[in-house]
Amino acid sequence: MGFYSEQEGTRITAVQCDGGKMLNSGQNIEASTIGQKQFLIGLNPGPPADYVSQDYGDYSLYTAEQHRSVWERHTHNCTQITVAMSPAQVRGEWQGANGHIERREMNGDMAWIVPPGVEHIIHFDRPATLIHLYLAESFFHKMVEDVPNSVEHSLIPSILVRDPFLVELAKSLHRESLEGPLSPLFTQSVATLTATHLARSYSNRSRAVPSCHGGMGPSRERRVLAYIAEHLDQTITLEELAKVAEISPNYLIALFRQSLGMTPHKYVVQQRIEQARRLLNERDLSLLEIAQRCGFQDQSQFTTVFRRYAGVTPGQLRRSL
Repeated sequence: MGFYSEQEGTRITAVQCDGGKMLNSGQNIEASTIGQKQFLIGLNPGPPADYVSQDYGDYSLYTAEQHRSVWERHTHNCTQITVAMSPAQVRGEWQGANGHIERREMNGDMAWIVPPGVEHIIHFDRPATLIHLYLAESFFHKMVEDVPNSVEHSLIPSILVRDPFLVELAKSLHRESLEGPLSPLFTQSVATLTATHLARSYSNRSRAVPSCHGGMGPSRERRVLAYIAEHLDQTITLEELAKVAEISPNYLIALFRQSLGMTPHKYVVQQRIEQARRLLNERDLSLLEIAQRCGFQDQSQFTTVFRRYAGVTPGQLRRSL
């Protein structure tokens, strides 16, 4: 079985990554693990110089201002979720039911969901903002309650579709990536919301992930908010908050939003900004020390995030006090 480029009329071969170098190969390539730069598998030419890529064990992400390129015939052993934003112009080819080749072309905001083991090709015919998210099956089962037993056999390949929910998540991820290192709480939240959405919207199983209502409740809310307040100077993860709340991470995000009107990540950032405002009155503390006490990875990230929320830099606010 072969995949063919409609534009060039030639057989498409795979490209394998080895230590960051691209190697030509005539064989179909299957990525081995999440942490092996999944986005390089099949990419020709290589990624733009200013791309952002981060690995987190059982999920990873890639975002870039993608140039004209093609991901040649390949598969992954994890679920790939990709969002391309306008003015994207993309052609997709993939292995459909009974081994038949299916093709589709789309412009503007779009998404594709590729379960493990599904051969596919993606042509980027126009530069556009691109976000890839790769989720191992273990991530689904760890972060999403009531997920189908086998993600690989329950998710339906959906190549080049309109999905406003995924597009909005991708836009928020892209905005955050432009402001410095991404926090695990934020990326875990985006990945968990994505996994929950896939289980609800792209599964062929009758059992759907249930919705939840009513918020966290007074006791659980107090525990979670107290934990955040006590750990603002540290890295806070969604898994840690879920353990404190004694619920699954996907339920925590939904219930937290109902109780507080925002995601856990946004709440944590707001609390860090408020603490920074208070510490700016202590003249013996440097801006770097304040950044560290408030859980920012460095002074640059502190300044960028503070300006976004407060409208001025920390230094400007301190001088005005």
